[in-house]
Amino acid sequence: MKSETLSLSGALDEAGAMTVARVLNAVKGVSKVAIATADAKINIDFDDDVTSLQELRTTLTQAGVSLKKVAHGEEGMCCGSCGS
Repeated sequence: MKSETLSLSGALDEAGAMTVARVLNAVKGVSKVAIATADAKINIDFDDDVTSLQELRTTLTQAGVSLKKVAHGEEGMCCGSCGS
């Protein structure tokens, strides 16, 4: 089981938050979705043997949700080659 927090590129209203929750809860392996509308963050608990963070990001993007671009080292995105 894994827990990740994704940052949205902008705030969500309640209707948008409900849509995001519905879309993510439909993904096999997702067990919990918590959305902080004011902070524009989504916390997702999921089984990483069933789905992946990349699949969740792709699912949100396909649903029209705009995510903040991931900077080096954020959300576990690091290839390790630079040594940082």
